[in-house]
Amino acid sequence: MRRRPCAWLILSGALVGGALRAQAPTGTITGHVTDAPTARPVLGVRVTVVGTDRGVVTRDDGGFVLTDVPEGAHRVRATRIGFTPQEQTVVVVAGQSVTADFTLSTVAVSLSDVVVVGYGTQRRADLTGAVVSVPPDQVQKTAVVSLQQALQGSVPGATVTQGDAAPGGAISVQIRGATSTSGDNQPLYVIDGVAVGTAGVDKFTVGPSEPSFTTMTTTNPLSTLAPSDIESIDVLKDASATAIYGSRGANGVVIITTKRGQRGQPGQITFSSSTGMSTVVRELDVLNARDYATYVNKANVNAGQQAPYGGRTGSIAPDSIARLYGAGIDWQRAIFRTAATRDLQLAFSGGDGSGSYAVSGNYFDQDGAIRGSGFGRGGVRANLDRKLNSIVRISSSLDVTRSKANLVRSSGTEGTSAEGIVRGALRYSPLPNEAYDTSRLAIDPRAENLALSGILGANPLRYTDEVHESETVTRGLGGLRMFAQLLPSLSFETSIGANYERKGVDSYFPRTVFEGRNSDGLAIVSGSEYVNLVHEDLVRFDRELGADHHLDAVAGFTYEWDRSSWNRDEVRKFPDDILGSSALQRGLAVSAPLSGVAVWKTASYLARVNYGFRDRYLVTGTLRSDGSSRFAINNKWATFASLGLAWRAKQEPFLRDVAFLTDLKLRGSYGQSGNQAIDTYQSLASVQCGTTVLDAQLVSACYFARLANPNLGWETTTQYDVGLDVSAWQNRVTLTADLYRKRTDGLLQNVTQAPNTGYSSAWVNSGRVTNLGLELAADVRILSGAAGGPAWTVSANIAGNRNRIVSLGATQQQFSDRLGAGGGLEVNPFIQKPGLPIGTIWGYQTDGIFRDTAAVNAYKSVQPDAQLGDYRYKDLNGDGHLTDADKTMIGNVNPDYVFGITNRVTFGRFDFSALIQGVHGNNILNANRLQFLALDGFGGNIPLEYYRNAFDPVTNPNGKYPMVTANRVGVGRFSDAFVEDGSYIRLKNVQLGYELPPRVVPGAQAARVYVSAINLLTSTDYTGYDPEVSAFSTTAMRGVDLGSYPQSRLLTFGMTLTF
Repeated sequence: MRRRPCAWLILSGALVGGALRAQAPTGTITGHVTDAPTARPVLGVRVTVVGTDRGVVTRDDGGFVLTDVPEGAHRVRATRIGFTPQEQTVVVVAGQSVTADFTLSTVAVSLSDVVVVGYGTQRRADLTGAVVSVPPDQVQKTAVVSLQQALQGSVPGATVTQGDAAPGGAISVQIRGATSTSGDNQPLYVIDGVAVGTAGVDKFTVGPSEPSFTTMTTTNPLSTLAPSDIESIDVLKDASATAIYGSRGANGVVIITTKRGQRGQPGQITFSSSTGMSTVVRELDVLNARDYATYVNKANVNAGQQAPYGGRTGSIAPDSIARLYGAGIDWQRAIFRTAATRDLQLAFSGGDGSGSYAVSGNYFDQDGAIRGSGFGRGGVRANLDRKLNSIVRISSSLDVTRSKANLVRSSGTEGTSAEGIVRGALRYSPLPNEAYDTSRLAIDPRAENLALSGILGANPLRYTDEVHESETVTRGLGGLRMFAQLLPSLSFETSIGANYERKGVDSYFPRTVFEGRNSDGLAIVSGSEYVNLVHEDLVRFDRELGADHHLDAVAGFTYEWDRSSWNRDEVRKFPDDILGSSALQRGLAVSAPLSGVAVWKTASYLARVNYGFRDRYLVTGTLRSDGSSRFAINNKWATFASLGLAWRAKQEPFLRDVAFLTDLKLRGSYGQSGNQAIDTYQSLASVQCGTTVLDAQLVSACYFARLANPNLGWETTTQYDVGLDVSAWQNRVTLTADLYRKRTDGLLQNVTQAPNTGYSSAWVNSGRVTNLGLELAADVRILSGAAGGPAWTVSANIAGNRNRIVSLGATQQQFSDRLGAGGGLEVNPFIQKPGLPIGTIWGYQTDGIFRDTAAVNAYKSVQPDAQLGDYRYKDLNGDGHLTDADKTMIGNVNPDYVFGITNRVTFGRFDFSALIQGVHGNNILNANRLQFLALDGFGGNIPLEYYRNAFDPVTNPNGKYPMVTANRVGVGRFSDAFVEDGSYIRLKNVQLGYELPPRVVPGAQAARVYVSAINLLTSTDYTGYDPEVSAFSTTAMRGVDLGSYPQSRLLTFGMTLTF
């Protein structure tokens, strides 16, 4: 009761204050807003009285009326997207009307002001979700080869890994962590409104076949898009932004908009040309001829055997080898080369009062740093826009490209002993043999014997020069849209888009390499065809409701049809290797051809409403319902919804006068999105057929391999996001922070069935994965460039994510595919287990090396096969035996955080940009060590580091690697000895440009020359070629280095001319 008088006093004061304000003398401001070029009225211009809450929107005739404006001098401001803002000062007299007319000039819309979101655009200030735009010069003024590279170091929360550094090689992108244990974790890419996936096509490229001839990584399906055609890249990260894409938005959405012409723009011709050279970032030090012979001798002597290179008959002593052959053959130099890159583009753009056009052609050719590899691309793009009348306009996009990649098996052939080019170059004997041409087949006879048995594969130059593999892709991507402005605030849009891809892969393995030796030559010819069609009907409503309210809504229907087909032929027993796969009829043994077709369809209803009150309080609501043929009869449909809220605190009266603060916005969102990235028909029972022996007879039989699941449904990701956007000092400093939590339920898992069911496996929805993360980004314009002075902007971002498997349903744990990399060891290196992240490496922990026989004898009961100089493994459960129960988490391929720092400087005609990018806290499974650390003198050459630091009871008692001995069988157990820190910091991209004076190129509107470099400097403790590596493309096998194609350092010179 004591508080009531105070409450009454506050309420009375508020009422009196309101009455006094109501009685204050006011006037009226009227006027019209017109377009400067045409003098036509402009609808939808927001006219406000600066420093007050008075504001209106112009009518159809461009007129406006501002009432109840306090008397005195005021600044009146007129703004609309697409026009230059304008202000003027007026003096309001009580009880009278004053006129303020505006003539606005059109201006190209700044990409920093407008963001492309799902099925529309929004002012950045009106966003309630987490959306990041890649700066245009990140693509145009840096030497990116593919669009995913433009995301690296520029988008907080995006982890970009070029696992296969071959030209056109696969690039993995994860946004805010992995959400699925078995499905695709890559974002959805939308190019000019047409969805383009990074998975799906490739899984049909070769189809099911013998594991001996499957490849571990694929080419990048987005490598056919020329980066020079890109106008903008917008990345949607939280549920408020991605829920509009429903079942395809769980992993984020990357929206790419290509360049279009502008109406009224004079015709313009742009020619760009660049040429470059690339080399591998580093080479590894391996044993030279003398050291190799000494190493082999030592391994045999330590095992009580004779030294093979001891000066006896038929052998040469190490010192003699050094005198005769010097360092021997450097196989890395033999396979690596300085590779050339060429890039050309010619573009035409312009428009008249009714339409515009942008047409371009491009040619790109890049030789690989490994002999025999390369990638070429040629394409034409045409974007056309036409206004048919005052109501209807049409827009079309068409991109046709053809590319060819010359492939090399850097990592070998999965499932076999063939180790591929990179591992072969590291392990092949450096000793020459004069009986062979030393330029091509210079090998040690002893190593040749191993090669013939399949242990060491073959001379790496045979793979580069004699194995022929190529992938040819023809792609067409296009769309046709019609817009109808039915009413000033109501429009209708209908569109059809198509994505077509035809791929062919030709491979021939001669009898000189492992894959073709037992087959007398092996040819594999495979092909795939992919067609995706999508139709959309959208209705849009956009209107200012008085001075305080703004409503923007879109609703529509989409239908998507997708068909993939593949075929594969294998032919063996060729009379010779001359014609290879170009003449399959010469082969005498033909395997049964394989082929398949998969079709799926999706129908969707969608709606989104954006509401704003006084530009302060913003609400976004999204609803999408998807029906997919991929799922079972009881779960065809799912609905995904989201809600986003934002408060632009700067628009509040109590912050308007804070001069340094330009904008302050708090955001929060909640919503759901889905993942349907599984193979088609997985909810149905599958039948497999084959042959078996029954009563001594070979008979054909079929059986049910997969159990049907009528309830198979979607993976659903629920996401919470809280964000803060701050800009100060007229946007010279901007800060963004996002805290999020993602929870994915109903994980799609292929669960092994009990033998008594009669089925091998079944797909089920079971389990949960969470991701918790923090993202920070800042842009600071240190120098503004005023008065022609230098301009300097620094952009920095850092993001951390913690991934955790909460549950796998009835499954307690499951392992990845087996990894066989030699060394006498085949393992399942990754585990999926509740409480651990996706990407956990599982194995034994080492506890140093047995440095004396007493230590060996004392531990024999635990590790019976232990010997002097071996690794000692921890008995974690203390039961006195080394078993699977002693295995534990020995690594995590997920980084603790990723970061990027970009500097952009302009001064006079010069411009400079530099991107520093890195990751910290991730581990790499260096599977190459599975062979190197055997140190048995039998498995080929080894890096110099392992030999110098190998334990020896006499010469190196403190060595950190096992003792060199031929007694050891393989490398022992799979342990943390093969896991390394993958952290690195890299000067990723540097470019220096210069705008030439007009007199240098007569007739040119602009002329720019530049020099750029990629992967210029790298700092890391990783002992392999490069820490940015992943030999496998699947989620469960990320972060493995198995002779992977090494990263290259690229130096480019180029010029751009505009006429």
